[in-house]
Amino acid sequence: MNPHAAIANPPTASGPIVGRATPRLVRAERRTPYRIPCRVRLVDGDTGEVRTVVGETVNLSPRGVALQLSLDVALGTWVETLIPHPNGDPLFLCGKVVHSRRTMMANFEIGIETDQATMFV
Repeated sequence: MNPHAAIANPPTASGPIVGRATPRLVRAERRTPYRIPCRVRLVDGDTGEVRTVVGETVNLSPRGVALQLSLDVALGTWVETLIPHPNGDPLFLCGKVVHSRRTMMANFEIGIETDQATMFV
């Protein structure tokens, strides 16, 4: 018996993904892996409600940061966090959520586009 016959969506050979409406975008900027615990302020743009949560950085880029949090965050939410720069200096990052995806059962990775370019390497 073919092991893939019992799978609803069996793996396919490499190549274009059938059914994808648009091709996957190529990242414009290099990501630097950087994992460190952080405290994150989330500001709801509609209500002004401020919520503070604990998370972890995933990676940094010149125009953003990816964070892992235990909750999903709406696109457009204003985010602020203070982390140590890889060189040891304090680094205040703020910006808006531009993407969010579930990474594990209870975790989400959110992408923050910052309002200023920062060099990390």
